[in-house]
Amino acid sequence: MSALFFKNVIPQENQSIRVNDAVIRGHATIAEYATVGGSLTAGGAFSVGSSLTYANIDPANVIQLTNITTAIDATGVTNPYNFNVNTANAATLAGGEETFFLNMPAGVLNAFGFSSVSVYFYGGVVGTAGIPVLSIVTQESDRVTLVLRNVHATNALNGSLHFRFNHALGQSA
Repeated sequence: MSALFFKNVIPQENQSIRVNDAVIRGHATIAEYATVGGSLTAGGAFSVGSSLTYANIDPANVIQLTNITTAIDATGVTNPYNFNVNTANAATLAGGEETFFLNMPAGVLNAFGFSSVSVYFYGGVVGTAGIPVLSIVTQESDRVTLVLRNVHATNALNGSLHFRFNHALGQSA
C-alpha cells in the first residue's frame, strides 16, 4: 500500500502522521528530530548524526550501601542519564544535613547539561520523622555532590529515600 499525503509542491509545516506499525524499505531521513516512545530496533547499520538520548532505556536501581554518607556507585548502570537510587536509612537531626557523592562513569556529565534529582519515596512519616529535602550542590564530569537536608525544626529523619537521578545532555552553542 502506498499513500500520497499532500498533492502540493509547497512543503506543509507542522503536519503529523500517526502510524501503528511501519516498515521502511530503503532510506529514511528525519530532518529535525524523532521521538521513540517504546523501543527502537535496528536490523542493520544504525547511525546518529548529532546526538542520541537514553530516554527509552529502563532506569536501573542503584542502592546506597552502609550509611547515608556513603558514596553511591552508579558507574556500572546501563543508562547513566536516568536511574533510581535507594539510599540507606537517614537519621539526620532536625535542621541538619548530610553530604554524599553520586559517582558516575567518567565523562558522562558534561558542563552544558543539567542534572536533577527528585525524591519519590520517603520511608519515614513526613513531619513526624522529619522533612527531607535533597539537592545537587555541585556537578563534575564523573560525579555529583548531593546534600540531604532535614528542614523540620524538631524531629529527626528516620527512613530511607528513593529518588530519580536525571541528566539532560546539553551542547555548546
